[in-house]
Amino acid sequence: MESSSLLLPSYTQIAHDSAMTTDVIAAVLEHPLVVYVVWILPIAKALLLAAVIIPLIFNKFGQRFLLGYYGLILLIIGLMQNMSFTVDYGFTWLIGNTLVQFAVVGFCLADVLKNKTFISKQNFIKRRLWIVAPMIFAFLMPYSVNSANIVYPSFTLSVLFNESGVTYCMITPVIIGVLLLYSKGVHKPTLSVISYVGFIFGLLNMMTWFAIRTENWWMGVLHLPLVILSIYGLLVAHNEKSLA
Repeated sequence: MESSSLLLPSYTQIAHDSAMTTDVIAAVLEHPLVVYVVWILPIAKALLLAAVIIPLIFNKFGQRFLLGYYGLILLIIGLMQNMSFTVDYGFTWLIGNTLVQFAVVGFCLADVLKNKTFISKQNFIKRRLWIVAPMIFAFLMPYSVNSANIVYPSFTLSVLFNESGVTYCMITPVIIGVLLLYSKGVHKPTLSVISYVGFIFGLLNMMTWFAIRTENWWMGVLHLPLVILSIYGLLVAHNEKSLA
């Protein structure tokens, strides 16, 4: 579950008042199409873990796997996480979210095709090991929902099988984290674009969960890795580009 919509009004099968926009977004992202096939969720999580580990082992194509995976998963969740058959609004599509995420796909695929990013063990930055903590938190996405539909912290084994592997706001900080750990060889425009879009989504979620729908404040906490690593990614991309 996450809440944000960018650029364009959402498409809804049943007309609604514009004042209900936040409720429309929440209705979609509480039950997006991407989570309907439950058996895919642990597989997606395993693929996300592989995308992190492979660049650490294989210097020649690790970065291509990382960014190629990110681009491919964004193609899927850009559509399937932003669409839902809702009770109150019928079929709904958050078109703005899809378009922005597809723009990120374009940057990732361009990087892969032109081999602009290079990740190697020699580029590992030890002083940034703290980044691993928010990466793990996003990867696990420890939450559950009670009978009143309120999100609360949950650190049970269910975190190994939840939907973080098909959730933009949990996948993105993991990807940014890897890029930051090896930023010396990362194409700075790629890092900048991924971080900028992540920051916008993160900021919208902060406003939603800490100011509007405060009963689900834990969702705001779950989005802190996205906000923190996106901001840091923007700073690193700017500073290291200036030094290049």
